[in-house]
Amino acid sequence: MRGRRVRAALLAGVSLCAPVLESCKANTSEAATSQGAPSSPSGVYNIPPLTEPAWAGGLQAGWKDEGWSERDTKHQGSAKMRMANLGGFMLQKKGLQGDFGGLALRYKAPSSFGDFLEVRLDSEGETLFPRVRVDSRHVARREGEWTQLFVPFEQLNPDKVPFSRLVIRAYKKVGNDWVELDQVGLTAPGGMTPADGSSALAMTSQQPGEAARALVEPVELAYDNGLQPGWEDRGWSERELKGPTPAKLRMANLGGWILHKKGLGGEYGGVALRYRAPSGFGDFLELRLDTEGETLFPRVKLSDTYVTAHEGDWTQVFVPMEQLNPDKHPFTQIVVRAHKKVDAEWVELNQVGLARLVTSDNAGTIPVTAGGQPGPPDASAVGGGRVALGDAKTSKVVVDCTQPGHPISPLIYGIAFNNLRELKDNHQWELGATARRWGGNPTSRYNWKLGNVWNTANDYFFRNIVLGTSPQYTYDSFLQANQQRGLQSALTVPMLGWVAKDSTSVSFPKSLFGAQQKMDPDVTEAGNGIALSGEGLTPLPPAQTSVEAPPSFIHEWVRSIRAKDKTRGRGVHQYILDNEPMLWNTTHRDVHPEPVTYDELLERTIAYGTAVRQADPEGLIAGPAEWGWTNYFNSAADMAPGGNKKDRKAHGNAPLIAWYLKKLAEHEKQTGVRVLDVLDLHFYPQGDGIGFEERGATDPDTSARRIRSTRALWDPKYKDESWIDDSVELIPRMKRWVAENYPGRGISIGEYNFGATGHMSGGLAQAEALGRFAEHNLTSAFLFTYPPNRSPTFWAFRAFRNFDGKGGRFQDNYVPSRFEKAADSQGMSLFASRSEDGKRVVAIALNLEPDAARSTQVELKGCGNVSNARVLGYAGEPSGFAERKSFFQAGSSLQVLLPPWSITVLDLTVAQ
Repeated sequence: MRGRRVRAALLAGVSLCAPVLESCKANTSEAATSQGAPSSPSGVYNIPPLTEPAWAGGLQAGWKDEGWSERDTKHQGSAKMRMANLGGFMLQKKGLQGDFGGLALRYKAPSSFGDFLEVRLDSEGETLFPRVRVDSRHVARREGEWTQLFVPFEQLNPDKVPFSRLVIRAYKKVGNDWVELDQVGLTAPGGMTPADGSSALAMTSQQPGEAARALVEPVELAYDNGLQPGWEDRGWSERELKGPTPAKLRMANLGGWILHKKGLGGEYGGVALRYRAPSGFGDFLELRLDTEGETLFPRVKLSDTYVTAHEGDWTQVFVPMEQLNPDKHPFTQIVVRAHKKVDAEWVELNQVGLARLVTSDNAGTIPVTAGGQPGPPDASAVGGGRVALGDAKTSKVVVDCTQPGHPISPLIYGIAFNNLRELKDNHQWELGATARRWGGNPTSRYNWKLGNVWNTANDYFFRNIVLGTSPQYTYDSFLQANQQRGLQSALTVPMLGWVAKDSTSVSFPKSLFGAQQKMDPDVTEAGNGIALSGEGLTPLPPAQTSVEAPPSFIHEWVRSIRAKDKTRGRGVHQYILDNEPMLWNTTHRDVHPEPVTYDELLERTIAYGTAVRQADPEGLIAGPAEWGWTNYFNSAADMAPGGNKKDRKAHGNAPLIAWYLKKLAEHEKQTGVRVLDVLDLHFYPQGDGIGFEERGATDPDTSARRIRSTRALWDPKYKDESWIDDSVELIPRMKRWVAENYPGRGISIGEYNFGATGHMSGGLAQAEALGRFAEHNLTSAFLFTYPPNRSPTFWAFRAFRNFDGKGGRFQDNYVPSRFEKAADSQGMSLFASRSEDGKRVVAIALNLEPDAARSTQVELKGCGNVSNARVLGYAGEPSGFAERKSFFQAGSSLQVLLPPWSITVLDLTVAQ
């Protein structure tokens, strides 16, 4: 199977359909419309639409009937013919043109005929076309007595030579009963794809008052290309079990196989298996349970009723426990055997196992492990583990290696350090983060000479404190920790002009200001600077808590860092010019009560940026690290009471950031000194309930808004749903500002956070953001700060940085991708990457919808054929990513099922 390498797992999800349930939604393709036939389909494939019908309820225009069998084609509906003595039907049309996917036909024949049809093309010339014998590989679906076939053109016309006839005939002698065909024709390009809702991860729609419908999911694999732990092989037929390969059995003389395990427990929905046998065997298998006791279990003969998928030569079946064990007796064995005599050829089984029922009533209950014991906590606790409602939505994504891509900056996978957890947490090192940022409000007041003190400002009672949980922790501890673990460092350098003078002073002491609205419960002398009346208190001179920190203070700091770098290597990879200066008059109002203007921002940027540049000529400098929407466009002076945007108007009415870039470009041109390499802005989604870090509402509406809010980063068509009420399109906007005012600057999102980091909506927003950062070629991005251990946001990072726990990651070169239908991008994203040598493609697919599964075809264009594929999925499980076998892979295409609210990694090895 190396060529096609079809690996759809039999237990990845099997839909219980009629007659097990009274109602399952019938799926019919455009080329398989029922003509009054019973509608109880057991097939699971769609085929491309007919673009050149030859017979569709009657002979179509331009086509001639040149068949040779006795036939009846006079009435509208199906063509009838007798195919005894190798009879057949030939349809002819000259001048056939077009790009065809295959030959489609729909027929009804006596079941005793078995596989008997052969199809081929023909022409008036001497060309000999392949004769293709139709078997289970070509069955798209079965609907009552009717069978829909699809034979791909790769088999019928591999050399793409002209043809003018379609030939359908019997390749073996059959009875004289009528064979009926109601559709014959050529289809649009493409192949068979799984039908909507064909996986058990998609729940059929449920009507009010209707009983809960059942689905199945894997619980206990007995054999999966190898005997599974705890199971014993007790078969009696000649067999070969050489893992990791299918088991081979000879089932002549009613042969069979027994798989045994003691202590089986748990909620089982049935038994599923996947097998391959010679087509001449027909229906021959029987399935039952057994025990060491005297209980007799029902014997169930396998037929089309139980078929859930045909994959090439392989057949996948599921038999519900209601039929195998109606009285719910204990059992220890699964028995698979032939119920009639067949030849001595090999029968192969690559998967056999038990599954449990899942309904809309019990979805989200604690899962059961292979031994029937309670599993890990349910993913629903974090919003994952969603059960799909309705049919799976189909979509197609093209990963286009023929289009220009770009290298991905490693700095986009950045996080921020948390001084209160720095020495307590280890999981921040397990995220796969590539960089850490020393940043946040207190860093504006960090005194590097004292080493371990800063001021908490408005965040916490304007106190000078020791910054970490250990007095010995300093900026140098931060740099060394990053170096030891291979992470790059981004360091915020103060340009506010004042830093903490000690570790004990407070800005609004009770002894001078009296009681205030809030007092620090631990240091009762420290107030929040708000009088009991609600008025803001006038601060004391900055010297109450601080010492001056002019540009020379920063120059000396950077020089000292570079001096240490001579023996240890570069310590700082990006210097950030302070933090959110347009909020200084509130955050740091004790030392900077006046709002910052356009001119002050520029003057401080040039002064402090020059100090950094002189000390580190090769260092990257980023700024202005501004907080959000209002201050992308206006200064703090503009937004202050009575400001009325007078500052902006005095500066040509130019948006703050555009003006800032233009002036820095002019400065470099005039002086030759470059004080800015990277434009750095912060991004925090606004709106009720979004939250910050672990906080944030997780009701359906807020969760959906949280995920949609990521579109403000990149989508010009997305109108922000908060008070902003405008198109933010932050990254494209930043790129325009750079291109128009100071070309060559990089782009950084220096802080961002979507809230609810412990919930699946937060995790999906995080994964979406990382994908967009790669897509839009950012220089850097830093989450503030880092997520809880094994949370959905933790695993969102791991999707890109270490999805398998063995270093598997998003590759270093971005590959463009596009949806065949633009509307599909509303509920799904796919980001693709490629290794430098082109031999590995890693794609990350996100299903952003909470209740709908996605059946998605991923086509690799110009990337090569897939020689090996791994699919790993995460839907909220604390254990993280697990390999999934619910995919179909052939050539350069992959069909994969995406559960609701899930992150799926496609790890592909390709051959050029």
